[in-house]
Amino acid sequence: MINRAHFADAVTWRRNLHRLAQPAWLEFYATGLIATQLTAWGYEVKLGSQIIDAAKQLLPPSQERLAQEYQRALDAGIKEEFLAPAKGGYTGVVGILKGDLPGPTVAYRFDIDSNEARESASLAHRPAAEGFASEVPGCAHLCGHDSHVAMGLLLARYFSENHGKIKGAVKFIFQPNEENLSGAAAMIPKGVLDDVDYLLGGHVGVVAPQTGSIAIDVHSSLAVTRSEVTFRGKPSHSGTRPDLGKNALLGACAAITNLYAIARHGLGPSRINVGVIEGGSTWNVIPERTYFKMETRAIENSINEYMQTKAHEVLRGAAAMYDLEVEIIPAASCPSGSNSPKLVAVGLEVAKKLPWVKEVIPDIAWFGSEDFMLLADVVQKKGGQALFVLHGTPIGGGHHSETFDIDEEAIYNGADFYAALYDSLVK
Repeated sequence: MINRAHFADAVTWRRNLHRLAQPAWLEFYATGLIATQLTAWGYEVKLGSQIIDAAKQLLPPSQERLAQEYQRALDAGIKEEFLAPAKGGYTGVVGILKGDLPGPTVAYRFDIDSNEARESASLAHRPAAEGFASEVPGCAHLCGHDSHVAMGLLLARYFSENHGKIKGAVKFIFQPNEENLSGAAAMIPKGVLDDVDYLLGGHVGVVAPQTGSIAIDVHSSLAVTRSEVTFRGKPSHSGTRPDLGKNALLGACAAITNLYAIARHGLGPSRINVGVIEGGSTWNVIPERTYFKMETRAIENSINEYMQTKAHEVLRGAAAMYDLEVEIIPAASCPSGSNSPKLVAVGLEVAKKLPWVKEVIPDIAWFGSEDFMLLADVVQKKGGQALFVLHGTPIGGGHHSETFDIDEEAIYNGADFYAALYDSLVK
């Protein structure tokens, strides 16, 4: 069992991360905190270009933003030796602890990024009332990744203090940029998964909203593909010569309307969404440029490919209709996936024996997307096994809402489950 005396430290880590929330490729504080702790506990620590492939680092922040958030981590007391490798946005940490006896490599993956959103300042919101709401403008942990980091650190400390249990190696993958679904893809080319036999991970809350519950076989994850779309036309005066213009905003609007009209596939659920649109300059100018962010999702990879094919046909058709140019830039993607049956069976038996477990949910559909599935796909294709679970907790106003919060007991529960699962896998 995880040492209960260390739970208070895990809560402190979580709350510090919550106050210093940083989003994709800017997670400098989390990177430094994790690296500091793992080093102190005797882990081999890998950082920066050792674990992040620059060619796969999609949608990096501006240099100004990178410098600002890097300085924020320094100001919070993180030593530069743990930050310097991450400069430029190469965030994330891999920690490895090897045992004295041969055995498998068991990897645990925990995501570390915050959302780009505003957190409630209402005193009815516990983080605000207790003084650990986000201090970073426009950024907040509204999905629970701060608790995932704390869970991972609590587990890493357990293995450090129980080194004799380790056969083979334990590997901790603290992954950046889950929300934009490109952190996993940037780590894979660096060989982070090459030696992994078992990959374990999970998420707090979602469709397991009760403390003490755990969902073992989380299925029906959705494949997702995201794109940045830009229509380009020609400006002109909207009053005197609108006929000389080529209206990029009009083309984009026509495209968006018809994207939502794509016939849904008959063999499984699919989704499409446009979450951002920006275009035009003023009242009386035909817009020459319009940009939007688009994503498709589906229960099967092949159905998502169908949605992508149809979406591209719509985009090119709208461009042709209004004599525009269209540019489609891939932003992120991850496959659908499934848990390995053997790990599901072991996980169920482990969960039933844990004293804090009030409800074991054998299987549950969640219809979310997670780039854990990209990591799992790599491990499974080379003969390894993967398991993604849900750690039960109330979730305030819901994931990504301004009043999201968790029961911090889920941090202990998650770490304890992973520790017990290790004991059953590595005997």
